[in-house]
Amino acid sequence: MQGKELESARFALKNNADHVSMEDDGWARRRAREALAFVNGKGLRVLNAGCGPGFDSEEFKKAGHHVVGIDFDQKLIDFAAKHGFQQEGKVADLNKKLPFADHEFDVIFCSEVVEHLPILGVFLGECNRILKNDGLLLLTTDNPTYLKNRIKFLFGNADFLTHQAHVHLYTPAKMQEFLEKNGFNVLNKKNIGNFILVSLGD
Repeated sequence: MQGKELESARFALKNNADHVSMEDDGWARRRAREALAFVNGKGLRVLNAGCGPGFDSEEFKKAGHHVVGIDFDQKLIDFAAKHGFQQEGKVADLNKKLPFADHEFDVIFCSEVVEHLPILGVFLGECNRILKNDGLLLLTTDNPTYLKNRIKFLFGNADFLTHQAHVHLYTPAKMQEFLEKNGFNVLNKKNIGNFILVSLGD
């Protein structure tokens, strides 16, 4: 995807009113707490890539980390700053080179974002660049092979495929393939839901 197509995808994402909510339903915080279980130490420099309103940033901040949030929309950065959810925030395009030095972060948290990106490899390459050599990428995304989605699909209901702001969906196996292709070692996979197997989890 190049040029006008990429700009069109960015425009659609920024102007799709229902994909970002300023109301705290608890799910962003829950995903952050699940991710924090894999983080060792205190006072780490954490990038929340695609921070949205910052509810998940606050969970990292409460755990004693310095959180830098980035998102595509200034109003989201302003909302997070107003409520003190993160120590720093700035507008950045996750489809381009990120405005940070090499090996700047201990942890990158990216939750429910990659399904919105037209070109995943660009973002993962940048994550690899700005993470420290022993850094940790914590990533969550929708699972189209979740058992409930499989059942709905059998009955002709594929609404999970038609979310306007989603441009790609990744199975757990395909996401692992992308991560490894971009220089990451996958240490753990976990579902956030009621199923034991990641391939069936939400």
